[in-house]
Amino acid sequence: MTQDIDFDSIPILDLTQAKTDKPRFLQELQHALIHVGFFYIKGHQISKDFLAALTKTAVDFFDLPLEEKLKVDKIHSPTFLGYSTQGNELTKEKKDNREQYDFANELPELWTTGAPEYQRLTGPNLWPDLADFRPTILSFHKQALDLATQLTHLVAEALELPPDALDKYVLPGQQHRAKLIKYPACDQLNPLDGDQGVGAHRDTASLLTILFQATDQPGLQVQNHSGKWVDASAIDGTFVVNIGTGLEYLLQGVAVATTHRVINPPPGTGPRYSVALFQGARLDKKLLPLDIPQHLLDKKPSAVSDSGHQFSQIYAQNPGLYALLNRISSH
Repeated sequence: MTQDIDFDSIPILDLTQAKTDKPRFLQELQHALIHVGFFYIKGHQISKDFLAALTKTAVDFFDLPLEEKLKVDKIHSPTFLGYSTQGNELTKEKKDNREQYDFANELPELWTTGAPEYQRLTGPNLWPDLADFRPTILSFHKQALDLATQLTHLVAEALELPPDALDKYVLPGQQHRAKLIKYPACDQLNPLDGDQGVGAHRDTASLLTILFQATDQPGLQVQNHSGKWVDASAIDGTFVVNIGTGLEYLLQGVAVATTHRVINPPPGTGPRYSVALFQGARLDKKLLPLDIPQHLLDKKPSAVSDSGHQFSQIYAQNPGLYALLNRISSH
């Protein structure tokens, strides 16, 4: 293991460079994977007009009367898909000050009597009665998942593996989760609620997260190796991409699932909106890590983390149970 290279900002990568100067792009991506675990991506093919429509859709949903949102409360869904009221979820046993709507690519219920319990996590969405909501949300899901798939091929190449090296860890047609999120500003909260939008955590059982920061309020912070919190403010035309614990495990810890959190916006700035897609790894069997070149293994960082590693010892043996336990523990 070499001496850590710490970071005090989040690198910006241009996806168009993967065509015009691929060696340089892969070099920059490798650095981001090993030493940061987060990066911005620009030069993607998701249009600004679509993202503006997606932002409006998110705002319109959260502006619905509470009784309408409660019709799609995830309490009605064994898959944990649907709406969560502000403060309903916990991180490290502390309330997260956010509303959210969890969704996925539309699939029928998978679980049947006698099947593994984790299969209950796959099933249909709960849809609100809101014009254009379903097609807009599903279009984002498809476009963001396509971007994640493109990036996982480039991640493999950046670590000197075949482009399709990670494909075997994703089942064709499997369900990948996503969410709309609203973080109220601090003056919209009870003073006793604090300012934890979502507490320090790592994205569990996933490969890559694709995050669209729909509004420009500050809030997202990434913890560097020394424990300092680094702002990852919204940058127009970009997505934030970060590594999940699934990818970290499959790459033997060379690519790091970095701890992050969200602080509620300052008083008077209004709510912060974001939309995230979590590219999942398959949950149906034990996963074995890839063979990583030794000179890259030697670069593995060590990092301070405020998130802990809940249930991480289970992942290598039973990723489905790992995903289910993490889902249950946050509700």
